[in-house]
Amino acid sequence: MRKRRRKPFQRYFTVAEANALVPDLSIKLLRLQAMLRRLREEYGEKETELFQRAQSNGKHPEWEASEIAPEIHKAVDELHSMGVLLRDIEQGIVDFPHLRNGREVLLCWRLGEKHVQYYHELDTGFRERKPLWEDE
Repeated sequence: MRKRRRKPFQRYFTVAEANALVPDLSIKLLRLQAMLRRLREEYGEKETELFQRAQSNGKHPEWEASEIAPEIHKAVDELHSMGVLLRDIEQGIVDFPHLRNGREVLLCWRLGEKHVQYYHELDTGFRERKPLWEDE
């Protein structure tokens, strides 16, 4: 079985470059979280309405396209075009490809943190992140 090759990163960030994006990322993630909440509310309202209609007449009307979904896709694409990796919208977790001592790792930042302080290996995630000052 052949090992699947990982797609190369768009770019690598220095810690300073990642930290410079934190204020903008904070705004974008808060906006994205609000859109996601609106979508869930809209979906919940439609689900309730459809369930009530289906119970009364046995018919399932077609879903109407959400106006919020394309906005969410556009916001996510905007983040990806910056070269960052959006890992979790709800928790606001973003990774930045980074070269640390000549090897690829991911700087890891979470919404609410003032600056990037952690990294993790490519094959691990948020729970395994380590302080940047470790192993230097």
